[in-house]
Amino acid sequence: MATRPTKSQQKALGNFAEALVLIVEGARLDGKGKLDRDALHKIAEEVARASSAFGFDEIIIRALELRARAAGLPGSTAELLTLMDVAIQPLEMLLLPIDEFRTLVETLEAELGDI
Repeated sequence: MATRPTKSQQKALGNFAEALVLIVEGARLDGKGKLDRDALHKIAEEVARASSAFGFDEIIIRALELRARAAGLPGSTAELLTLMDVAIQPLEMLLLPIDEFRTLVETLEAELGDI
């Protein structure tokens, strides 16, 4: 039986997710770096290895929650992004400029409204 993560481990999850968001934002602000999907995936894998309580997917979902909040969207948007069938992977969504991220969410929400 798995144990529940401690408060420290929950805080660590937030820090790992924030680190990914900050790395992507730093690369975006720099403007001339070469942070692509493959490089970000390698970074995210290494970040996930640093956690004993959370895996790659859990860290990415938390990062998407942070990204959603930064875009003025509810954190629950991350669930929508991970559950919907879209061409772009959740980790890659972190690479989208904020306007494209919002547009992706709006498109998915519109598709849900049509169901």
